[in-house]
Amino acid sequence: MQPEEAIEAARRRAAELRAQGIYPPVAPDPGPPAVTDPDPGQLHEWALIEPDLREVRSTRRYGAPMTAFKRTLLRLLGQYLGQIISQQSRFNVHLLIRVRALEQRVEELERLRDEQ
Repeated sequence: MQPEEAIEAARRRAAELRAQGIYPPVAPDPGPPAVTDPDPGQLHEWALIEPDLREVRSTRRYGAPMTAFKRTLLRLLGQYLGQIISQQSRFNVHLLIRVRALEQRVEELERLRDEQ
């Protein structure tokens, strides 16, 4: 039996078993989950980067020395990483402000269009 024939045979057999009530009927595909727009406060919270340094650890079997090394390295690179994090947070907040301004502009234009 060829793979294409096996697929068709399996589909026919499944259809027979469904007709007999052995297999449950095929459920319709629910589609992608509904996406809700986050509120502005949530967006602002997401824009600010605040890494939790307690999360720096190793999950290896004897990970204590590796965890100590990672935390030491993080302390040594702290100023450099702090500058990168603050630059990224500033960019995120400015981008968020710009997106909000554009949303308000679109809403205003749609309102004006609907009034005409």
